[in-house]
Amino acid sequence: MLSLTPDNLNQRFGIDGLLYFVQDRGPLIEAVIRSPLATARIALQGAQVLDFQPDGESPVIWTSHAARFELGRSVRGGIPVCWPWFGAHPDNLPAHGFARNRIWTPLDTAPEGDGVRIRFGLDPESDMQAMWPYLFLLRLEVHVARTLTLSLTTRNIGDTSFSLTQGLHTYLRVGDIDEVQVSGLEGSYYLDKVRGMTRDYQDSPLRFEGETDRIFMGTACECVISDPTLNRRIRVGKSGSHSTVVWNPGRERAGQFPDMHRDEYKEMVCVEATNAGQDIIHIPPGGQHTLETRIGVERLT
Repeated sequence: MLSLTPDNLNQRFGIDGLLYFVQDRGPLIEAVIRSPLATARIALQGAQVLDFQPDGESPVIWTSHAARFELGRSVRGGIPVCWPWFGAHPDNLPAHGFARNRIWTPLDTAPEGDGVRIRFGLDPESDMQAMWPYLFLLRLEVHVARTLTLSLTTRNIGDTSFSLTQGLHTYLRVGDIDEVQVSGLEGSYYLDKVRGMTRDYQDSPLRFEGETDRIFMGTACECVISDPTLNRRIRVGKSGSHSTVVWNPGRERAGQFPDMHRDEYKEMVCVEATNAGQDIIHIPPGGQHTLETRIGVERLT
């Protein structure tokens, strides 16, 4: 088994001028990608994308200035992988599953098109199966170019069907949440977690007035985050998903997180490709499912 140190990883998976591994923010090892069109950083813990910045743009992915880079703890921001359940668990197991707190193994890297691809793997261990007793292979492929693409594939390698919920919990950087609107979800019903999972209807582009936490059901569309403060649109496309989560904690809730400054809620919003709520994925023996999100940016003018 390959020892997961920066030196060993660079010898095995590094790409001259394009990809290398570092350990310069606490104990977490990160892959640093500098493709011809964008840069990114991805932690091995959780295979969590922490940064993404196309050339000529300000950062597109948000990570808190108070984030803690610790083993066994998801970093506040980036794109945590929520799997094999999304949100709270009825048996008081860790929220959003266990994948986001595990060390994933790099499997391969390569230049691809106008970008760089890296693929990570997570295989079952005994303590994982104590929480979720199924045999699986989990793979995350990240392609860094002008658009950031993440593809999360779950394969059932056991002889029993299983069901899961999941999400690519994408934190996006915005200039001022009070000026932001999200379009693409109009005409959808949603479950409002702030109001005790009340069902409601979105009849216009979404704007933010205080804490927002909604699961939009029956949505396969692209979402567009219009941000006049930074003079740009962020486009979030997806596949393998029929639910979308939109979250901003608001000032009071943000102040309750030890790894987020109270006022940082103004510079972030989560628009997430998910299988959440009633959007449950069933995978038979030998079957697989891929959840994908695509994140791009363009100027407003």
